[in-house]
Amino acid sequence: MKVEQVEDPVALKDWQAVAALCWDHDHVALPADTLEERLPSLDPALPDGGERTEFFLGVVDRRAVGVAEVNFPTVDNLKAASSRVQVLPDERRQGFGAALLAAVLDRVEAAGRSRVFFEVPSAYPAGVPAAAPLLRSVGARPVLKEVRRLLDLTEQPTLDVPVAEGYCVMQWVDEAPDELVDGLAYLCARMSTDAPQEEMEWEPEIWDGARYREKEAAAMARGRIRYAAAAVHVASGEVAAMTDIGVSRHLPEVAYQWDTIVMPEHRGHGLGLAIKTRNHDLLAASSPESRWLNTWNAEVNTHMIAINQTLGFRPVEYWTEWQLDR
Repeated sequence: MKVEQVEDPVALKDWQAVAALCWDHDHVALPADTLEERLPSLDPALPDGGERTEFFLGVVDRRAVGVAEVNFPTVDNLKAASSRVQVLPDERRQGFGAALLAAVLDRVEAAGRSRVFFEVPSAYPAGVPAAAPLLRSVGARPVLKEVRRLLDLTEQPTLDVPVAEGYCVMQWVDEAPDELVDGLAYLCARMSTDAPQEEMEWEPEIWDGARYREKEAAAMARGRIRYAAAAVHVASGEVAAMTDIGVSRHLPEVAYQWDTIVMPEHRGHGLGLAIKTRNHDLLAASSPESRWLNTWNAEVNTHMIAINQTLGFRPVEYWTEWQLDR
């Protein structure tokens, strides 16, 4: 196999075609990102939202049979990278995945990164990741087990969840109100420390209002719409909780739960469920084409899982984070 880095839109189109076949074969209601969402990653002038992506195409006899992507954090965790390797279903178990992985590790080393993360799906409730033997062979180990849950938006229950006294809910699409940005940035930083990490070694992230605005700009550049809600503590004006959902303008049928977090000092008031139900209502009203909503939670995050079960999510897959230190 020859592994080539993708550097132009024509090659990226070939890359995306392979990725789309892999995602459609391996998952339900979880398609590959569209070509339109991927193209901005080739333009260094566009905002990257704190992460730069490189693409690699595996070619055999002039035919693309596999793909890999490598994501490099650009603000924090500067010794880390994350990667995904995929091979066409009919071309598996021929060593192509190993060849792509070797190319990924070479690129990560050349970039001066010493830690690599891999998200690996497997069947729920019992299943061993097909990639496990390959990852173990290079020294990677599983460090965090998550469950992907799926909500059929046409069947979600109708919930009337009051907002706790002393709080109000604000909602928006794409760009947050200016007065909330610093508080939202603080909560993004807390996402990297408060969410269960188990054995995963991820450094606390560095966030401010400028980075939050860049994150919004990066999403919009990729054709992604953000539906968001925040709970604000009225007396202090503090952003107590936030949640957001992403939808591709190019493939709106499938939506993605992005972040949800409540500040520790504001927990115990039902704010998580209150803002999530209202955000689901905003999604339904604004994006009626959306049928499915995906979310991921660490298996040990029982509180958030209980909220998602109340909202009607059902488990469909395990996603295990593997870590390789070199």
